[in-house]
Amino acid sequence: MTIQDATKIVYMLHAAFPQDRKATENDLLDRIDVYAVFFADTDARVVYKVVNAWIKSQPFMPNIEELKKACDIQQQIDKHLADAGIIKPENLTPELQARLDALWNALAEDAEDTSNG
Repeated sequence: MTIQDATKIVYMLHAAFPQDRKATENDLLDRIDVYAVFFADTDARVVYKVVNAWIKSQPFMPNIEELKKACDIQQQIDKHLADAGIIKPENLTPELQARLDALWNALAEDAEDTSNG
């Protein structure tokens, strides 16, 4: 992931979660640097997918550990889909997308239960 990708992701999260509105411009710049380092070896498309799903399904802003864990899960899902030959965008039907969204939500709930338990 590039610094430009990290910038987009940090500002997406900042805009999506009102509790983050107190962050200063320096806070956001520091966060961009941290994201760029921690996600340097992660495909930006995976991080975007995870952040979009997180914004849709969670009421709170994720920390780095939560995003890394979610990215690892997403990469595993993507690998299984690729192995099954259904990862290509032309094969991603609305029904399959709904099933993937349901799977994501179940994984997110499980991760939340694990961190709270």
